[in-house]
Amino acid sequence: VGLLMAVFSAKGTWYGWLLAPNLFVSMLCPIVSSALSSVVSRWDLPVFTLPFNILVCSHIAATGSTHPYFPVVDFQPKLHLHQNNSFENLNLPQLFLSVPVGVGQVFGCDSPWTAGLILLALLLCSPTICFHAILGSAAGLVLAAPHMDVYSGMWGYNSVLSCIAIGGVFYALTWQTHMLALICAFFCAYMTSAISKLMSVLALPACTWPFCLSTLIFLLLSSENPAMCRLPLSSVSYPEENRHYLKQLKASGKALTHNRVGNLQESEANDQLEVESDPSDSVKVQEM
Repeated sequence: VGLLMAVFSAKGTWYGWLLAPNLFVSMLCPIVSSALSSVVSRWDLPVFTLPFNILVCSHIAATGSTHPYFPVVDFQPKLHLHQNNSFENLNLPQLFLSVPVGVGQVFGCDSPWTAGLILLALLLCSPTICFHAILGSAAGLVLAAPHMDVYSGMWGYNSVLSCIAIGGVFYALTWQTHMLALICAFFCAYMTSAISKLMSVLALPACTWPFCLSTLIFLLLSSENPAMCRLPLSSVSYPEENRHYLKQLKASGKALTHNRVGNLQESEANDQLEVESDPSDSVKVQEM
């Protein structure tokens, strides 16, 4: 919250008086997060960055570009996103660099070198997250987006977050959930285009609304396919640990099934022995 308030400030990032609303909005963040958690916990869903989106947009809408003390940058309506965009005007080296830059924009960095360090850290932490971050950033470029937004990475960071969330974090990683993560990243790119237009009319940034809405939709889908296992929120960890958890879950399920079958067979054998050793049957035969 504090980072984006400084970025969108028309007074610059080192405007001292901005600390007052910054601290106030930051203190509101856990309150809004707790309130939203009580709602989405009914479906065992995370709140993601919804508190951040709500509070940043509320601050920008409340102050605006003409505020005497806390003005923000003037957001122009994006009514013609694809004007004068053609393949001939495309800068291929910048397009290639926009993939790591899209990952860096998750942390507010537009430098390819900084984005490379972030990818290296993700690779050391979780190769699965690093792989899906690159795929999500590349998926965000599929639309005929404004070239400058593509080069700056602003068109791909939402898809990065969506692809990571579905590809192994909230779903256990299988090839089915991997494909689902790619579909979610493409869907998030469309959501980014639509929400950017809608929010710009209100003089507001898109923030991470596309990521939140698209990922929540994909987490709410229902499937009877056991390979698409959405993990309980209390068990969510990094993808490699989630996959280990799923294997343990399957192993315990097989063991439970094996024990049930064994107990059933044992009870049937005991019933058969009781019938064979029942003395009343022998008495009836002698009387006859």
